Amino acid sequence: MRKKWIVRSADPEISSRLAAEMNMSPVLARVLVNRGITDPDSARHYLYGTIKDLHDPFKLKDMKSAAERVRRALQKKERILVYGDYDADGVTSCALLHRVFTSCGGNVSCYIPHRVDEGYGMNLEACRYIRKTGFGLVITVDCGIGSLEEVKFLREAGIDVIVTDHHQPRENLPKAYSVINPWRSDCSYPYKELAGVGLAFKLAQAVTGEDLDEYLDLVALGTVSDVAPLTGENRLMVRRGLEVLTNTDKHGLAALIEVVRLQKKQLQASHLGFILGPRINAVGRVGSAEKALNLLLSLNREESLVLATELDGHNRERQQIELKTFKQAMAQAEEINFKHSHTVVLHDDSWHPGVIGIVASRIAEKFYRPTILIATGNGKGKGSGRSIRNFHLFDALCKCKHLLEEFGGHEKAAGLSIQKENLADFKDFFNKTAQEVLTAEDFIPQIITDMEIPLSALSEGLIQEIERCAPFGQGNPSPVFISHDLKLRGQPKALRNNYFKLWLTDGDLTCESIVRGGELDLAGFDQGGVSAVYSPAMNHWQGISTIQLKLKDLTLTELARED
Repeated sequence: MRKKWIVRSADPEISSRLAAEMNMSPVLARVLVNRGITDPDSARHYLYGTIKDLHDPFKLKDMKSAAERVRRALQKKERILVYGDYDADGVTSCALLHRVFTSCGGNVSCYIPHRVDEGYGMNLEACRYIRKTGFGLVITVDCGIGSLEEVKFLREAGIDVIVTDHHQPRENLPKAYSVINPWRSDCSYPYKELAGVGLAFKLAQAVTGEDLDEYLDLVALGTVSDVAPLTGENRLMVRRGLEVLTNTDKHGLAALIEVVRLQKKQLQASHLGFILGPRINAVGRVGSAEKALNLLLSLNREESLVLATELDGHNRERQQIELKTFKQAMAQAEEINFKHSHTVVLHDDSWHPGVIGIVASRIAEKFYRPTILIATGNGKGKGSGRSIRNFHLFDALCKCKHLLEEFGGHEKAAGLSIQKENLADFKDFFNKTAQEVLTAEDFIPQIITDMEIPLSALSEGLIQEIERCAPFGQGNPSPVFISHDLKLRGQPKALRNNYFKLWLTDGDLTCESIVRGGELDLAGFDQGGVSAVYSPAMNHWQGISTIQLKLKDLTLTELARED
């Protein structure tokens, strides 16, 4: 699928002034201005900010009452239950509050629902267990904002509930003791994009009055795994969290890093998002997330190594299930007439609810349509969706709510449950909703780039300067550049894991380039000048450092300049 290259438009005068005032290269200045950083103060905060620059947690609505209630529970030795979610954000949130409040002398337990048996969020059966077991305080993490009935049940049973959740609230909030959610219409907290673990961290800070720097490894893992934007506070916490994680004092995290052979590497956000996070998520996708929580709470190295090895095995199992589901979903999707369908809605009785979100993401990327996959094996459909540019998935589901039992999520991702008899009507209504919003232009994938530069402008010094913008991820992508009039040198070489290596040159500089198999068709690129879209990095191997391009796209220069 041909992609449209978009060069961000930045005011050259602002870029030049920032470069001069900050004594930085014009390229870094342009990258910063492209991210809305236009003055020296904001540039210093972006490049050199620390956790001392985080906002006061008490700026969150209801934080004062929540912190006071937790302190009272700790002082009176009340039984506290942290009610979480089965993904990495929820599990790290549970582990963080359990560790912090236990260190304060608290009597703390955790409850994570089973993905298949219970589904996302609070449920009445779990609430009956909570009432029977004698907990005095329940704290939700990464869930609870839509649990009106469950919170009411617990309140009537004399159990206080503090809801901490980063998902979008609906019209009515649960009538809990405290509801901490930056998206509340009456919450003036300056930064809205915290992950669930970020909110848990804020609650822990408010209760203890400490900065809790040593827990930022958990915050980083949960934040990146949940694909939260690496902007503002998230970026500050993840950047420091990566440093803490490199020398973590938590046996479980250290064991997981060892099992996946990252103990000698400088950890980056990509390691969390693509290696560590999936292993925390995997066990919750194919079974119970309890093992992942036990790993993060483990105080024993030997036990941690056993658990980390088991999670690695669960991840391989998840990958096999995912591959089978992807092949089946692709077969269905290829039958869709996209002249009439703006969306992809697929369902199958054999699909595992734990992997459909990952597969939906791959299908959405492949066909560039809002995509929902629904597992219908237990009589009721459980769905997971992913969206594209200019289509707010949660808002679209709000318009379809008369056909759904439950739903929740964000602009780009959402989950739902639906009765099987409503599937056909939902598919039609969801597609009509997309037809009202999306145009033909919206179905052309875009690559947003920072600027055009000659390939020979790259140097180790420039790349090191650019890497000060890390950690990279959602909301703070690696800087992307376009270079024209290049030539391929030699033949592409196959690497492991379906990656290929090729070499690009402009005559003055030749760079090793890495691309994932299947993403580029190289036919005809040896016939003329080539234009490339890439992110540059330094590749360190056996004591030698070389420039490496992570290719996003290639085309003939004549076609690129026509655009």
